[in-house]
Amino acid sequence: MVKTGAAVGVGAWVAPSILTYDKAYAAVGSCGTKPLQLDWTPWRGTNPPFAPSAMTANDGVEVTLSVSDPFGVQSNAWDARVYNNTINGRTHPLITGMNNANLGEGVTLTFTFSTPVQPSFFLVDVDRGTNSWEDSVEILGSLGGGSSIDPDSLAPGGTAVTVVTPRLVRGVFSSSSSNSEVEVDFQDPIDTMTIRHFDEQNRNGFQWIGIHDLHWC
Repeated sequence: MVKTGAAVGVGAWVAPSILTYDKAYAAVGSCGTKPLQLDWTPWRGTNPPFAPSAMTANDGVEVTLSVSDPFGVQSNAWDARVYNNTINGRTHPLITGMNNANLGEGVTLTFTFSTPVQPSFFLVDVDRGTNSWEDSVEILGSLGGGSSIDPDSLAPGGTAVTVVTPRLVRGVFSSSSSNSEVEVDFQDPIDTMTIRHFDEQNRNGFQWIGIHDLHWC
């Protein structure tokens, strides 16, 4: 788990114009190629810290991101900000971090899409430090306020992270490489996606994860 580099605040994400993109990423799903839709790189280095607001993607889909911290464990320096550096070769991921979380406590990021989409993205730096932290991440979707929808695929990049259930991944050991990545893919259309980062082992250390390459078709 990388602890260096500056975490910088995302400004108010009010985007009347189309976002820009720094690369074309493609993943093949049931709906065909999933082009990269959102790039939060332009918000690195901005202040104040992240305030939930809408972003508009290149296909016209409006995306709203909100953060829930019911236990007050989110670290102020890591509250859904654009990381002004590279993690595991991925530049400027959106990061969220927490400190001294007790068993079951955590932070939830909710993405709401104005039109149903079939998203894919990478979780970055999901790992574990002995007697210090253990990242557990639960990913769920839903459509129209209905029942929870599990991702169709959780694909770890290596052995630092393991798949526990169809919706839950957990760090196994510390890693600053692609070993601690997970590619998440939804084949079913959803209009809401939640990513819950929490403490499953009551380790009470500082811990954080990144989200990168959010794209859909």
